Amino acid sequence: MTLSAYLHTVDLCVLFYCRASGQLKLLLNKREAEPFAGHWALPGVVVNGGVQDLSLQDAVERLRASDKVGLDLAWSEQVGTVGDAFRDPRCWSSSTYYLAIVADEVTLGEHQSWFSLAAVADGSIKLPFDHNSIVAAVQERLFSKSLYSSLPLMFLGHEFSAPEATTIFSLVLARPVLKTSIRQRLLKLTEAGYLRETGRKKNGEGGRPQATVENLKPGEIYFFDRSFAE
Repeated sequence: MTLSAYLHTVDLCVLFYCRASGQLKLLLNKREAEPFAGHWALPGVVVNGGVQDLSLQDAVERLRASDKVGLDLAWSEQVGTVGDAFRDPRCWSSSTYYLAIVADEVTLGEHQSWFSLAAVADGSIKLPFDHNSIVAAVQERLFSKSLYSSLPLMFLGHEFSAPEATTIFSLVLARPVLKTSIRQRLLKLTEAGYLRETGRKKNGEGGRPQATVENLKPGEIYFFDRSFAE
């Protein structure tokens, strides 16, 4: 590329709650092209005058529908943009990056795999470009927004129990959250028309039946008047 060359990409940090391991996982793709061919990296697409995207959201959808992701997203939001002359060895480049959440367990392609979000965010698993710092920023956004919103419930899908909600909030916030605090939040969500009781039960820890609620507003989050940080 010439010195005047410039690249802008849209990159997705797709997260999934793995119930088997009790971890948050991050979707990575094995790169086919140089630079860093054969390395695991965030899925991304180049945005320039040669593509049909009319907006960044169009680019996000193009990436989501591609074989780099190919998953239904329960949630996505723009987190930030970074750029400099050093993050890509080819030229000056920038990236607009997103937090995305997948609720359902899915089959991945051979070039895709789930990795520990925590291990990528803290640099234990090293990624090319500046993808480690992008993932760390997305992890921080997930944490900070989970203090005052219903965002973690996006990991649980359409129907879940109060103990499952307690587990996912505790995992995202990296500390035990009181069951009573979660039940109060679920009650607020029910009163606001976001949730309703199903009348059904599912087996939980120890095989004990647990009452479930269903999400009446998929793709929407609720902002509480009190934060877990208070």
